[in-house]
Amino acid sequence: MTRSSFELDPQSLNFPDLTMRRLTVAALVALVSLTTMATAQTRTEETVTTTDSTGKEVTSKVVRVGTSEDITIRTNMIVVNPLKMFLFYNLSYYHALSKSIVVGGGLQMPTISGISGFGANAEMRWHPSGKAMRGFYVAPNVSFNSLTNTTEFDNSTIESSVTPISLGVLVGWQWFPGDDFAIGLGLGVDYYWVSADATDGETSVFDSYDGTAPALRFDIGYAW
Repeated sequence: MTRSSFELDPQSLNFPDLTMRRLTVAALVALVSLTTMATAQTRTEETVTTTDSTGKEVTSKVVRVGTSEDITIRTNMIVVNPLKMFLFYNLSYYHALSKSIVVGGGLQMPTISGISGFGANAEMRWHPSGKAMRGFYVAPNVSFNSLTNTTEFDNSTIESSVTPISLGVLVGWQWFPGDDFAIGLGLGVDYYWVSADATDGETSVFDSYDGTAPALRFDIGYAW
């Protein structure tokens, strides 16, 4: 008799390699685009009339080009990561402690059928520009998840569990295209410690794993 179960390895916490590469390239392009859009150019045209040394009036057109920047102070932000919804329902909150430091945390629950559990994460964002919460940031982070899969096999119930723990760092850009609407993009790497076990000495449907994995962040939310 063969055992039917749900297979999940730590790499399934991310998208398949090809999809991840495409998303990474797309995120880089978007990140560069947002960086250039952070300071918008403004162009104004004026008609100026002057009088020369002979007393004759001279009319000329003057074009002035300048830059404008969003300087709205925001100290709180709530976001979700739509990409992560393929694996986890998630919600995160961030608070600016100073002009350079933002701290945040989040909760998540698995969306995959047959998997139950919860997860939590914490993050600190450093904005070298001193313009928190907007613009470029570097963010060390830590996460913990506790996941369980219950499988019926040969008139018995086998429960497998896994506890992924990760430490990582992310570089990203936080953008506010509207008054309160928030968009964030980030790329980074996480190091995972994944410990898996099963009841009754059976083989867990999860795999143990220690190693790195790429991280892709795309957040949308509300800031005030």
